[in-house]
Amino acid sequence: MYNFGEGQIVEGFKNHPEVPVFDLADGRAMLLAFFKYPSENEIHQFRSGKNFEIRFTEIGGVIMISVKVGTLKWMDMPYSPHLSENLTKFEAPGYGGLALTLALADAVTGEIKSIRMLVLSEKFARRLLETAGAKKQEAFDMEAYKEAIAGINRRYTTKEIVGLSRDYCKISE
Repeated sequence: MYNFGEGQIVEGFKNHPEVPVFDLADGRAMLLAFFKYPSENEIHQFRSGKNFEIRFTEIGGVIMISVKVGTLKWMDMPYSPHLSENLTKFEAPGYGGLALTLALADAVTGEIKSIRMLVLSEKFARRLLETAGAKKQEAFDMEAYKEAIAGINRRYTTKEIVGLSRDYCKISE
């Protein structure tokens, strides 16, 4: 997982594709959204006090994560536990939920515009980690994974992916 602070410029984030990225590690999760020159409103929506919703579903063998940050449009992203370097435990932490770091980075400059800490519900965390654990037991082929993602992107809109999701966590602050 990443280690950075708000206002910091991360060299590896400069000229990054404008996509959200989700990752799991033992006891925590990270959602890092890359926007090109994010507006003040976009930055504001990532800050504390704004609603947040996260969902997931499995489509074509790929875990698809969907998020809604404040009043912004839904975003979706693929996730595979095979790509999580720091994930060895597939159980929700015993203290009631899963810590999520929500961050917004400028995809052009690499500057971290916002960081927010949230706690995902124990029920959601348990279901997500159970699904990730089952996926981890399956064979993984990077090319097949990329092809499956491309197929999902051709077949489904973000709105349709959100509609397929039954597991969710809503946070209102």
